Amino acid sequence: MRRPPWIRPLLWHASAAIPVLGAAAAFYGPALARTGGVWPAPLDDVYIHFGFARAAALGHPFSWIPGNGYSSGGTSLAYPLALAPGYLLGFRGAWLGLFAALLACAALLDLCRSLRRLLDPRGGPGAASSRWVAWAAPLFVVAVPLLDWSWFSGMEVALLGAVMGRALVAVRRAELAPPAQRPAEQLRAGLLAALLVATRPEAVALAAPLAVAVAHAAGSLGAAASLARASLPTALLLGAQAAANRALTGEWSAAGAVRKLILSNPYPAPLEKALEVIKNLAALRVQALESALGGPSCAFLLPLLGAIAALDRRTRRLAVPLLIGAYGSLLLVALNATARYQNFRYAAPALAMLLVAAALGTGALARRGRLAAGVAAALALAALAAPSAWFARQIDHFARSSANIAGQQVEVARRLAARARQHRAPRRVLVGDAGAIPYLSGIPAIDGLGLGGYRGMPFARASVHGVPAVVELIERLDAAERPDVLALYPSWWGGLADVFGRRVDAVKIEDNVMCAADEKVIYEADWSALAPPGERRDGAIDEVDIADLVDERAHGYAFPSPRGGWVVGAVLRDGSDGGGAPRFDAGRIIPEGREQSFAIRAAAESALGPAVLALRTDGGGPIAIGVAIERAADEARVEVPERPLDRWAEIRVPLRDVAPGDVVRIRALRGTFRSFHVWLLRP
Repeated sequence: MRRPPWIRPLLWHASAAIPVLGAAAAFYGPALARTGGVWPAPLDDVYIHFGFARAAALGHPFSWIPGNGYSSGGTSLAYPLALAPGYLLGFRGAWLGLFAALLACAALLDLCRSLRRLLDPRGGPGAASSRWVAWAAPLFVVAVPLLDWSWFSGMEVALLGAVMGRALVAVRRAELAPPAQRPAEQLRAGLLAALLVATRPEAVALAAPLAVAVAHAAGSLGAAASLARASLPTALLLGAQAAANRALTGEWSAAGAVRKLILSNPYPAPLEKALEVIKNLAALRVQALESALGGPSCAFLLPLLGAIAALDRRTRRLAVPLLIGAYGSLLLVALNATARYQNFRYAAPALAMLLVAAALGTGALARRGRLAAGVAAALALAALAAPSAWFARQIDHFARSSANIAGQQVEVARRLAARARQHRAPRRVLVGDAGAIPYLSGIPAIDGLGLGGYRGMPFARASVHGVPAVVELIERLDAAERPDVLALYPSWWGGLADVFGRRVDAVKIEDNVMCAADEKVIYEADWSALAPPGERRDGAIDEVDIADLVDERAHGYAFPSPRGGWVVGAVLRDGSDGGGAPRFDAGRIIPEGREQSFAIRAAAESALGPAVLALRTDGGGPIAIGVAIERAADEARVEVPERPLDRWAEIRVPLRDVAPGDVVRIRALRGTFRSFHVWLLRP
């Protein structure tokens, strides 16, 4: 008796669900036991996504917190939008993680289904010897414990896997479609490639070669038009995102790139940056592409199967982009200063691409007859079994990481919420890239590292330059808008937490494997040393607040980079006798022989003619500086005597003739000049 046609798909879906749901249970079960019932999240970044999802559900898409304005700090544009329905359905607080887990399992099953469509020979050559590969597809998805850690972490990786699978199917359909239908299929592939990039930016390393693959299979349609259909959606997405970032934040790049990319750091020399990238690549190779795949003796098996797919005529248009995407994404990830941390989660997309390419290679080899199918089965079995030794360790790490986040970040949120109920509710909390604290406490927040975004202010760029530059931006806020509570790691925020905060509580965890430090401290803030926003000095024609990135940008300020211009800050007393009130200011270190420069704003019309340049510095030994107007040939040398250490000092330099747009250059001739503030005064 023949089976009904629905039996085989039903059996396949059941067989796919077993490894996916089994792996999910293996990770979530021990983690739930460690967190005491709080839904496990091994990364605080999960709660950052939850914050973006909540804001989207409340009608504020692309905002971290309603009221903070547009943020480019969400590493995934698509994932919070996928989570937002869960929030609307009632998955609130940490339980949005349960919805994220259900979404992850559904996404992985969808990836398995896409793999089945790509691997099922459907009666073609070698069908009898390769049919088993489609049934083994789910094993490829969950075979690498390091990847499973990310699949079930609550991050966007599982959604990326589902979109990747559908994009590959779309490329295959564009290849096989009749000419009349091929343009629509090519556009569909292009849209899914753009969705890949919207889910994870590193996926551009896969989206680009997929577009080339579509053009390569264009046939009679023409390669140029086909390439346009396959690549234009991604190009438009990236262009629109960059334009929105520029218009709303002043940066072309997303906040995550500004904050995390090694290339964004202005202080190291190019060789130092290159060495850091090489270190990242070495760590990713050893940990993500070697140890995670079973060690040196077995790690080559998955790439070998992927190479077999690249050599096969029927699979190369998918396998070559997957291999390029895997290794290309790792190169992009190596530019990330945090690539070696957080359990190598940034390598997860590359591992997913390698596994899919290996599955295609297994199918390609198995179609070549019974003997080749046996070899394919042996290679696949060895490749999939080799990483299994890491399951216990990765499951334990997942549980410990989840316990860290629950014990520290979630607990800080609980304590802040309790303080809000017992006392006057904090108006705003300053955090450092912490998602759980504002999300679970319900207290508005400013992210000092800038990934949360706040009304277009360049917190991400300032955090790269140094903590005092972050304080300068807080100084720009109205007193009622400044955070009155700080929840920070003291070791990360020296010069802010210890200067502007009074310690009132702390949460310390044991067995820390994931948090940036074992203790998170809660402070009450005191910003009395900051100047009122918009404060002007009497008689000032123009002024440059050094290390205030907004003011520096307005004046075209340039500091000596690399290996110069480091940001420093101090709270000292004003006045020649040191009798004034303590006042904070940030500045930059100008090494001997280097210079800083700025342009007098064109709006300063009264800057015509003679003026006095007043330079604020701190105490120290004698130095000499040179001051010049770029259009003039001479440079005034100014000898600066030793200055008291407990107060601000001022250097006054007369200028014979200045005009709006003039570039003023200040050079350290002898000793290091610590430059904090510049005023252009009427003589």
